[in-house]
Amino acid sequence: MAFYLSILTILSLCVVFCIIKSYSSTKEVAQSVRLLLYVLFIPVAANVVIAVSDSRVVNLGANIFYLVGTNIVLCALIRYVREYCEYEKTFLENVAYLTFALDSISVCLNPVFGHVFSVKATDLPDNPIYYLIDSRWYHFVHLALSFIVIVGIVAAVVWKIIYTSNLYVDRYIAVVVALSVVVVIEFKNVLTKATYNNSMFGIMICGLMIYFCTIEYHNFFLTHKMFDKVFQNISSAAFFFDNKFNCLYMNPYSSKMFDIEPGDLETPKRYLLDFIKDNGLDGQESFVRTKKLDKISGDRIFQIDFKRLEDKHGKLMGAYVIVQDRTDKEKKAALDRYRADHDMMTDLLNPRAFHVEAERILNEYPDDEYLILTSNIKEFKLINDVFGREAGDGILIKIAALMKKHAVPGTACARLGADKFAMLIQKKNYNENELSDYLNQMRWFEDKREFPVCIHVGVYEVIDRSVSSSLMVDRAFMAINRIKNDNVTKIAWYNDEMRRSLIWEQTISGSLDEAIETRQIVPFVQAQVDATGKVEGAEVLVRWQHPTEGLMAPGRFIDILEKDGRIVNLDMFMWEEACRILRRWIDAGRTDLYLSVNISPKDFYFVDVYKIFTELIKKYELDPKMLRLEITESVMMSDVDMKMKLIDNLREAGFIVEMDDFGSGYSSLNLLKDMPVDILKIDMQFLRKTRNAERAKIILQQIVCMAHKLIIPVITEGVETEEQLNFLTGIGCEMFQGYYFAKPVSLEEFENRYFAA
Repeated sequence: MAFYLSILTILSLCVVFCIIKSYSSTKEVAQSVRLLLYVLFIPVAANVVIAVSDSRVVNLGANIFYLVGTNIVLCALIRYVREYCEYEKTFLENVAYLTFALDSISVCLNPVFGHVFSVKATDLPDNPIYYLIDSRWYHFVHLALSFIVIVGIVAAVVWKIIYTSNLYVDRYIAVVVALSVVVVIEFKNVLTKATYNNSMFGIMICGLMIYFCTIEYHNFFLTHKMFDKVFQNISSAAFFFDNKFNCLYMNPYSSKMFDIEPGDLETPKRYLLDFIKDNGLDGQESFVRTKKLDKISGDRIFQIDFKRLEDKHGKLMGAYVIVQDRTDKEKKAALDRYRADHDMMTDLLNPRAFHVEAERILNEYPDDEYLILTSNIKEFKLINDVFGREAGDGILIKIAALMKKHAVPGTACARLGADKFAMLIQKKNYNENELSDYLNQMRWFEDKREFPVCIHVGVYEVIDRSVSSSLMVDRAFMAINRIKNDNVTKIAWYNDEMRRSLIWEQTISGSLDEAIETRQIVPFVQAQVDATGKVEGAEVLVRWQHPTEGLMAPGRFIDILEKDGRIVNLDMFMWEEACRILRRWIDAGRTDLYLSVNISPKDFYFVDVYKIFTELIKKYELDPKMLRLEITESVMMSDVDMKMKLIDNLREAGFIVEMDDFGSGYSSLNLLKDMPVDILKIDMQFLRKTRNAERAKIILQQIVCMAHKLIIPVITEGVETEEQLNFLTGIGCEMFQGYYFAKPVSLEEFENRYFAA
């Protein structure tokens, strides 16, 4: 008996320890486990009383307490299994609880009916009086009910085993084994009528196993299994070492990656210690390093991630190493970096990378002389349109190949976009004669025919290194702009005059709005007269009364404004100024004069010319015939149909349209055939810009004669001498404009001269 009680005591203490531990668990099932452990003490306590008591009455009561206690244990077990296996509560569970309640009542009525059991005294060597249970018919009913419930519980757990992941099977098998052991011991105890109820050992052990499988199992065995599953399937090498750097574990991929035999745990230790020593990493808690290894399959790049593990007291427990094969990622990253810095068609640097590299080179070699070369293919868009995109790409690749050929160390080459290239080259390596020969020999072959390709090159000499590389490139392209229409000259050097010209252009464009607002832009007028000198009207000409440059003639700013499109702002201002002047003259009683204003080619594209002029006439209450519109024949070089229709609309609105600089282009007669104009203006430059003045006079005479036959009046401008006047009147000219009669003057001077007369 002493041994029996000792074992029960030890097991009871273990159960108490588990109950206390269960309070720290956050699992939902912990409460059911704790309840089960608590109720285990009911049958255990009853058996202790049975073992130590020599009173028949006490033994009768203790046995009743024991049987009721087993019912309570089974009820707690049902609840536990339902929660542990994650089943929903069913009607059968409630039936089981009701059955055990009725069975417990029946057991408690045993002193009255004696239908469950009786006790009889027996002598034992270490216990003079011991009462053994003598079973009656209902005791076997009670055992049968218990057996059925336990079988049902085991079946529920087995069902879970069948339909759960193999990873979790052990936790349920342990419960089945524990319950089976209890059943076997219980039946052995009943059938053999053992003196002491040894099934208590099984019940206590079962409780302990349930606690361990439910509360502790997940934190140890399950974690270990998942850990093993994870590391067996990841595509990285994983090694775990103890505090002496002995290898405890390596996953299958480790063997494959490093050609290590699966059971060889010495090689990983040697690899790790050698790596730490060779890289000076001894004593470091963690590190990440990249290592390149030569393998039969080719060079591979590995990332090694090392981490020491310490317990809560700071003592070294061991370490783990994760090794990833980053070869493909590094290659992709290298390709991405290459793509980020290069033009993929030519393999040259892109603009951003070129400027970075150029500035690096200039900083690294401060004593070397450098040049920036830029190139541009003339009419490259036409090449693509005529020969196709493939032909254009072939030319670009050919240029890139030439640049690479001369790209010695200290050189940077780039495609800046479309057909534009740039190159930073040491001055000593630049051979202009060789470059010129190449440019002159540049050809594109198509269907056994060769076509010349005109490439212009701009050269900027790097003198001031504080200038950004992007500005250097811009200046090299400025040099190209100077020769872009030249098919003979292929190479141009940037000089300071270009820079001054650029600054002046920026100054003009940037200050136009302020000049208009502050009326620095002023109208000048030049009289248009008949042969007797009588003033019929005037042409409105622009002047800029600049605060620092003084009075500027159009030649200093008109071309700049034409190029950047700001001419439209200037023209609209001058048109309204002309209308104001006409309104002023009308109010002064001079209704016999007209004014001519110029329309530039870009006006037709940026504003609604018809709408503006008709609104101005309406605003200032003018007769449209008083505002004559001058257009040059160059206006008609593109979008002819659109402009013809616009001119027709203006003439229908009452405006007189003049063709200025007639004869200066190459399509004058063709335009005259179709273009609806009211007046021709012929510039005397027609005579001055020729080597054969007599032939020019004959042509001019025929133009005037032809205009008369077409009933189109002619105004000759640029008349400067009496000889010119006599010639012009002799061939039939009737209206004149030029210095012989009057220079362009301010409005005030014009009015003082002609209105007073």
